[in-house]
Amino acid sequence: MRERRVSAQGRESRELILDTALEVIGRRGYGATSLRDIAGEVGMTQAGMLHHFGTKENLLVEVLRRRDAATREALSEQADAEPPSVRVARRNAETPDLVHLYSNLLVAASAADHPARAFFEERQEGVHAVVAADIRARQEAGAMPASLDADMAATVLLALSDGLQLQRGVDPSIDIAAVLAWTWKRLAGSPG
Repeated sequence: MRERRVSAQGRESRELILDTALEVIGRRGYGATSLRDIAGEVGMTQAGMLHHFGTKENLLVEVLRRRDAATREALSEQADAEPPSVRVARRNAETPDLVHLYSNLLVAASAADHPARAFFEERQEGVHAVVAADIRARQEAGAMPASLDADMAATVLLALSDGLQLQRGVDPSIDIAAVLAWTWKRLAGSPG
């Protein structure tokens, strides 16, 4: 009975840390948030908090997983003809500090030995599959040319999205959703 209670308490603590980290980073920004800030708002020591995640990078990866899960849930609740990648960009515009976290961790994960590397490899594969499937569904519906290579187009769209997120960190006037929508129209063969 005690093991089960400790395990349940551990899960509750972990959930509280993730919810708090997501909120604090979203409010203060990635660069302005320290582990001490998150631990203080949770009411734990940094060591106590890291007991649940091991490292700061692991905590940040789990924050991104939590954000991705919330995004998937929100998108599944809104049926829309607009491509999911455009809707995600619109949603991301509401939380620029979490996009900043994503961009910084993505760049860091380009090092083969970075702790976030596996997360981004897995995420890239999953998101690519979703975008390519969306393109194929649009091709079957006649909304996109059948000759378009869905996998190549998905690669281009994802690279464009990640690159725009980095650029928006420097120039907040960039409307990522508008650029992606424009690109989708071009891929579909629409001139406007």
